Parts: sequence; C-alpha cells; structure tokens
Amino acid sequence: MQFTAEALVVVAAACGPPPRCPGCRARARRVHSCYERSLAERPLSGRKLLVRLRVRRFFCDWASCPRRTFVEQVSGLSERYRRSSLGLKTWLRQVELGGRAGERLCRRMHLAAGRTRLLELLEPPTAPERSPRVLGVDEFAFRKGRTYGTILVDVEAGRVVDVLPDRTSETFAAWLRDHPGAEILGSRDSLWHRTVRAAR
Repeated sequence: MQFTAEALVVVAAACGPPPRCPGCRARARRVHSCYERSLAERPLSGRKLLVRLRVRRFFCDWASCPRRTFVEQVSGLSERYRRSSLGLKTWLRQVELGGRAGERLCRRMHLAAGRTRLLELLEPPTAPERSPRVLGVDEFAFRKGRTYGTILVDVEAGRVVDVLPDRTSETFAAWLRDHPGAEILGSRDSLWHRTVRAAR
C-alpha cells in the first residue's frame, strides 16, 4: 500500500489459472502482454482509495472466435472498460441521483464519480401497461448539448414511470398510444402539449 496526499493506493496483480475467452468461452493458453489498470474503490477512513491492478492480456486461439485477444477480469473487483471497482459501482447505484446533485453528494462522500457516470448507472423503471391518471412530462440531458431524453412521472404517486430515449414528439405520442389512461398531463414545455393533441 502506498500513501499520497490525495489517496491511498493499493498495488495488486491478477493471478491464477488462465481465464476463458468472453467471446467463445474457450480456455486461454497463451499470454499476449501485461499492463496496469487504475480502479477507483470505495473510500477508506474518509480517504480516496485507488487500486493499481496489473492484469494479463491473453490470446484466443479458437479459429472461429472473432476475438484475437482479451483481458482477464478479477472476480468481484473489475469489469471491462470501467475505471471503478464493482464494489464502488454498487455504492454509486445506491446514490440514486444523477447529474450535478449526485456529483456533489459523491464528492462529499469521497466517491469518485462524475455526473454522466451516475446517469449511466440509473436503472430504468419497469413501465406499467397503463399510464397513471396524472402524468408529468419533462426532458433532461443524458449529455448536455448532445443527447436528450424524456422522463415520465406519476405525479400522484411521486415516482418515475418511464424514461424515453429521446425528446421527440413522435416518441412521446407513440408511448401515449401504447399506454392509455392518462387524464391529466403536466408539462413545462409547449412541445408536449402539441404532442398530446396530436396523439388524441
């Protein structure tokens, strides 16, 4: 373990038998190379914790497999393309806040997470077959200036009903047709009022 002014650093190396290829599930036999990954972990005693993990890249020798190489993952610690541990990912999911509000809370808790990372971890709710009686509609940014979505809220129950992948009137109108039952619609955007009239 190493100590810096900003964080505690744990240096570790993956070991054990060769893993299976995630593409074809064949057991690897040859090591391609090694490299070091940095994984943010849950804080320890109020300080940031960073894991410097040395992992191996393996060849996949199965001729029909589209993968030529792959990197081993440490069970319970790492996953592909992520700079945070699975334990930290579980903690961040408990935050249940996206955007800047979640980012501020994570900073106070010494958790490494940006606002877009928190939005990625939010799990979409299971959409009901029928729309609630009072439906609130608003748009939000997955990525400001680039990607927007629509959030639908049951105003009376105070819970999210569904999240639409964009903010177009066609998508919302299609949702209303597939989920009848809304009697009152609340929105701050005149676009949605035009959509409601088109859907009816």
